[in-house]
Amino acid sequence: MSEFQFVEKEIQQIDELLAENYIIKTIDENLEGAFVTFINPATHDERLLHIKMADTRKYFSSKLMEQLSS
Repeated sequence: MSEFQFVEKEIQQIDELLAENYIIKTIDENLEGAFVTFINPATHDERLLHIKMADTRKYFSSKLMEQLSS
């Protein structure tokens, strides 16, 4: 899988969770990437995504900024 396809797949996973009303709860970054925990406030269901690509990390950072400003 090319880098572009991998980034596209990670962004799609984030967008799907956000479309299902999940919000970013925690972010744990290390040398392996970022582990982002999403939570659905209505159901308290949590999902964990392992984000490996730098471009996707920038993407979820922008989504976090949107979340914090609303």
